[in-house]
Amino acid sequence: MSKKNKKVYAKLIANPGSGNVSGRGQLLEQVTRCLKEQGVKVDVAVAKPHEAALPIARRAVKEGYKIIIAMGGDDTVEAIIRGIAGSKARLGIIPAGTANDLAKSLGIPEDPLEACALIADGHFRKLDLGQVRVGQGKKMPFFELVTVGIAAAVYEDALHASKGRLSSLMGAIQTVLAHETKPKITMVMDDDSNVTVDTMLAIVSNVPLIGPNMLVAPDASLDDGLFDISVYPDFSKSEALAYFTKVTNEGHTDDGKIQRYRASKVKIKASPKLEVLADGILLGKGTVRIKVLPGALRVIAPEAGSGMEKPPQATGADLPTPVAPAVTNKESEKNGSQPTPELTAKN
Repeated sequence: MSKKNKKVYAKLIANPGSGNVSGRGQLLEQVTRCLKEQGVKVDVAVAKPHEAALPIARRAVKEGYKIIIAMGGDDTVEAIIRGIAGSKARLGIIPAGTANDLAKSLGIPEDPLEACALIADGHFRKLDLGQVRVGQGKKMPFFELVTVGIAAAVYEDALHASKGRLSSLMGAIQTVLAHETKPKITMVMDDDSNVTVDTMLAIVSNVPLIGPNMLVAPDASLDDGLFDISVYPDFSKSEALAYFTKVTNEGHTDDGKIQRYRASKVKIKASPKLEVLADGILLGKGTVRIKVLPGALRVIAPEAGSGMEKPPQATGADLPTPVAPAVTNKESEKNGSQPTPELTAKN
């Protein structure tokens, strides 16, 4: 793609509010020049806040751009992914956020000029995309994850608190304190496995890293056609907080209480109903239906295994048996025996 005499045209969507905003204008100029020198001529659009990137990306697809480049943090990249979902446009990523989970998962260089060289090279992969629907709501594409439970409930207050709003910090604390400690979640995976657990949180992840580089799905692959699903039974609020603190900044800890599964499709029902969050967007409460769209997203990226993700052949696809007790049944309580999770295979 970077051969001489061959010009490639791309749309570059930049969020000047991502990451460290100082020098952002200078960086955009450097990136534009670097891409041009390597044969990629870009038309620049500025998207602030990150939500503005979605309609710009959607319009760029209609205008016929084959390459759409996201320059910003994960929220900006995800908004652009929602804008190009369903098209054959290729996504380029110039990491310019705080966490840059998606770039780290894929092995895209954090150095902007190295990321430009990768885009100019043009090698792309067909990656899995997710689709989620809550209740009778609209179907929404997502790339990173869906969370059901306490993490979704506190997300908005936690986000505002991270930007220095003390009232939001108090709101997040109050939400955690008031949150139901033992909601019952039932998951039906690939239409044949039914798992019920008492848990405050379920995470359906397409990527290994989320949030502030939290390694919640260490064996995730982005092109194996499967989600990595984690549930956290018998976790107290303090234990959950301690766990997510440990896995921040790409840390990893094997907590035997976590139940992990893989599936291409999952339906989740919670009693009482719990908040649902997909790629930073609150979708309300209700039954959640999630499925993989294999190879539905074209991303300019190195080969699988260059970043935090695992190559498909290294992940395996077997659905494991739950590793911790989850549902208390009256019979086991009466006999004084250890309760077991409810796991039934449908015939």
